[in-house]
Amino acid sequence: MQGATAPAHGESDMASDMTAPATMLAQQPDNVPDDRVFDFDIYRDVPEGSDFHASWHELMAQVPHPLMWTPHNGGHWVALRADISDVVMSDSERFSNRTVLVPKDTAGEAYRLIPLSLDPPEHRPFRNLLNENLGPKPLKPIEDSIVDLTVSLIEGFRAKGQCHFVEEFAEQLPVRIFMQIVDLPVDDLPKLKHLADQFTRPDGSLTYPEVSQLFRDYLTPVIAARRGADGQDMISRMVNGQVGGRPLTDLEAQNICIQVLVGGLDTVVNMLGFTFSYLARDHDLRRAIAADPSRIDDALLEFFRRFPVVSSSREVKQDGTFEGVELRAGEMVMAPTVVVALDDAMNDDPLAFRLGRTARKHSTFGKGSHTCPGAHLARIEMKTVLREWFARIPEFRLAKDELLRFSNGIVGSVKPFTLEWDV
Repeated sequence: MQGATAPAHGESDMASDMTAPATMLAQQPDNVPDDRVFDFDIYRDVPEGSDFHASWHELMAQVPHPLMWTPHNGGHWVALRADISDVVMSDSERFSNRTVLVPKDTAGEAYRLIPLSLDPPEHRPFRNLLNENLGPKPLKPIEDSIVDLTVSLIEGFRAKGQCHFVEEFAEQLPVRIFMQIVDLPVDDLPKLKHLADQFTRPDGSLTYPEVSQLFRDYLTPVIAARRGADGQDMISRMVNGQVGGRPLTDLEAQNICIQVLVGGLDTVVNMLGFTFSYLARDHDLRRAIAADPSRIDDALLEFFRRFPVVSSSREVKQDGTFEGVELRAGEMVMAPTVVVALDDAMNDDPLAFRLGRTARKHSTFGKGSHTCPGAHLARIEMKTVLREWFARIPEFRLAKDELLRFSNGIVGSVKPFTLEWDV
């Protein structure tokens, strides 16, 4: 992933980083000790041959302190221990949700969405709109659709003896279900998925303001058409809802809808990629589940524990001491969810996948007031996939000579890979 080497105080270039010119690196502030600086870029791809989560675990072991500072992406702190990450994510008195992405001045400015970029208690009425649409009761009618689409996709390639898993399945099931929930045309999926990816794993094809504006251009007529109508899709119910006894403004409606689209079009896709690329390599686990499908519930809990993917950030609200260093108001602190699951103090032998763990500690769905509102939907989809897949393709493997590759970013991912099985 990235090394833990520390350049000298004020050093403006970094020979080990060939992906960013020296002018892109922030100057080391005088409140940052030399031994807290390391070469870390959340958008730098995981080196070929390295594993995404194992690389994080290695980085955690390498750093001299569990709170480090990097000059990349505007300069920001990174929490590399479970308790620190959880505090940053949940303590809104010290760490604000106002800015949640780095670089602060570009991605952060463009991603001030609702309710993620609001602090308690201001976020609560907006959060309620999401809860009202993503809880067990409102999602109950969609459960049959999840099963039907899962089965249809698997049967579409089962007889072929192989599938390009990410393109043919992981990028199909959760996003198609999501498009049904928000009642948007499936034909718009490629465009919307590309925009969502530019926030989480930018490829340089668009600037952050361009991504934000393209989302707004797309949603403006959608919101206008559904205002005052009796639609029962999620967008209709949100834009016709109320916060504090008043309707949402157009800007608020855009912001909450963009937030929903970005979350709904990315995270479960990547969780599926990590889950099935791992199952394809762990023969004992795969066969244990195939032999006893009742173990799926326990396996699902371990998949969520073992494969967190999100690295959100928070903005320091006021000057103060934290973990032995001086933080200044306005500085950014990244709180990767992966460090909670892979902290040896939280989970014994954290890289091991264990059915029947007596205790699982993770923050895969976030922490504090902004715990992921889509967690219930993710659980339904993942459980359905495991049940229906093992019922039809209980034995599978990575294609011959397949080398897994991983992408970093605000949401980590497995790059496309091929699964195969005997027909």
